[in-house]
Amino acid sequence: MQNRYDFVVALAKEAGEKVLQAREKHVDISIKNNDPRDLVTNVDIEVSQFISQRIGESFPGEKIYSEEADDDISSGSFWAIDPIDGTKNFVRGFPMFSVVIAYVEKDKASVGAVYNPITKELYSFERGRGAFLNQIPIHVSNKTELKESTIFLTTGRNQEQWEWGTKMYRFLLEYSHSVRGIASSGLDICSVAAGRSEACIYANLTTIDVIAAIGILEEAGGLAEGKSGALDPMSKVPQILIAANNQEILSALRAAL
Repeated sequence: MQNRYDFVVALAKEAGEKVLQAREKHVDISIKNNDPRDLVTNVDIEVSQFISQRIGESFPGEKIYSEEADDDISSGSFWAIDPIDGTKNFVRGFPMFSVVIAYVEKDKASVGAVYNPITKELYSFERGRGAFLNQIPIHVSNKTELKESTIFLTTGRNQEQWEWGTKMYRFLLEYSHSVRGIASSGLDICSVAAGRSEACIYANLTTIDVIAAIGILEEAGGLAEGKSGALDPMSKVPQILIAANNQEILSALRAAL
């Protein structure tokens, strides 16, 4: 059987090129769940089908979860894919989106990749072997004070999150070094893993879609937690995520929740 790490790295690159090729031909935009701000494109669907086909050819019979189509994953071992993480960026031509692929064993990602086909940056990890950016080892930053930290914040679009998001943004404006956002959750989390930022906060993230990025963060020495402490990386239900470089930054941010 093919090595899963080598397979996922090669497939993420191939899928990324498929995204760019499909974008040049035609992009048809639709909405999901009757929400005009929840977008899906024909490219999402086409690339999801391509990734699923490749997995089926190399690992016949294994389950696959994606936003576009999901198998029964109750066994805890399956492939998790997001063909375009950051669909709004993709639709508007903003060059910050990614292909996200992971293999999950017993409810924990064992290998994964997050690939930005525009910048050609590929983040990857193998459990117990480390995290990498274009095959070069990466590690979280060593900053421990919020006043020196760059934080990525995505507050969510739902009305019940507006007040929370406003308070969090105000807190970060006062106490952090700077506040940013890419709006591609996989790339946001990987930026923490690579030491480009100290933390990212999401008010409403479906973690199973980016379980590869969480694996990359953890292998790079970082931490991922939810509002109450424990994070369910397998959740299909949106939840608060704090991804941080270390416990000091995590604790400082948790105090503001």
